[in-house]
Amino acid sequence: MTDENVSATIKDVARLAGVSIATVSRALNASDGVKANTRKAVMEAVEKLGYNRNEVARSLKFRQTRTIGIIAPELSNIFFMEVVEALERFLAPKGYSMIITSSYDSVEEEKRKLQILIERNVDGMVVMPSGAEGDHFLSKALSNIPLILVDRRIKSLKVDSVETDNRFGVHKMIQALKHEGFHRIGFIGGDPTIHTAGERLNGYLEAMSRYGLHVEERFVLHRGAMTQTNGRELLQQALSFPDHPHAFFIANDSMHLGATIYAIEHLDASERNSLVFASFDYLSYAPLLKFCHYAVSQQFEQIGEEVATLLLQRLGGDWEGFPKRVMLRPEIKVIKASGGLPFEEDEQSLPPLRETVNTEESASYF
Repeated sequence: MTDENVSATIKDVARLAGVSIATVSRALNASDGVKANTRKAVMEAVEKLGYNRNEVARSLKFRQTRTIGIIAPELSNIFFMEVVEALERFLAPKGYSMIITSSYDSVEEEKRKLQILIERNVDGMVVMPSGAEGDHFLSKALSNIPLILVDRRIKSLKVDSVETDNRFGVHKMIQALKHEGFHRIGFIGGDPTIHTAGERLNGYLEAMSRYGLHVEERFVLHRGAMTQTNGRELLQQALSFPDHPHAFFIANDSMHLGATIYAIEHLDASERNSLVFASFDYLSYAPLLKFCHYAVSQQFEQIGEEVATLLLQRLGGDWEGFPKRVMLRPEIKVIKASGGLPFEEDEQSLPPLRETVNTEESASYF
């Protein structure tokens, strides 16, 4: 036992646990090959001795900090936090911690946060880009740091990415609304130059054409970031026309929430009863959004697992298949309690599940 005024060392831990120093190191690093009873003995010795690793000295020795930098457009967006939590569940058992920060949907702020993470010597980065600009990810300082883009891609960058098949989800929403009897369907979304917003707008335009539905330009509305405020204001703009559609596809949960709040606060009962939404993103509170009949549910746990697996592969020096684009198919939710009607999935009318997509595809954004 060491004196209470002297910090315990890894040798003290090894001696108390009855194992070698190398075994203690492997146990603390959550390495494979350490038996459960051995790991338990090591952790009990660590607790009893009050041992703390000097992570600064360790990072200097091994040139690793066991940290992953995360940049999200906004920390208030539940989707991004669900993904981060899922990612943490896969990385923590491997001995990694995360530094989480926000770009506030600003490319300039994203550049600043990127530099901060580089200076913190993070081992890898996971970024949900704030815009279509990507030159700041090409700096020499990032050349040896594995980078994975999540949810949004930047066409000019050749990096690994994990995303949901947005067009597939939107096609399903238009299919469901048409099955319910709607032939006029409006669109509320964000800046189409941002990858995710553009994919969802393209999906809407494709699906409307494929199902023989007329696109009314007055009711194809998109603006800036996909926030509650923009959701409120764009629905207000659409409903200002007396001949507005009664069905709308809304491009994410924040805009959906804003549109719902506007409808509840400003529409009378008969107007509210005629309004129907289909939305991208199905979160825990989705059944409370009374106008929503259908929603696209992104698989947070699967996204987290794919990102973690790919990140650990790159951190381990395996660059096979780089740059890899992982495309995940979402689940479709029919919210029967709000009036959603089950429908047979018309697979032939939908785009195939794709590992790669033609990045030159574009559409008129009016």
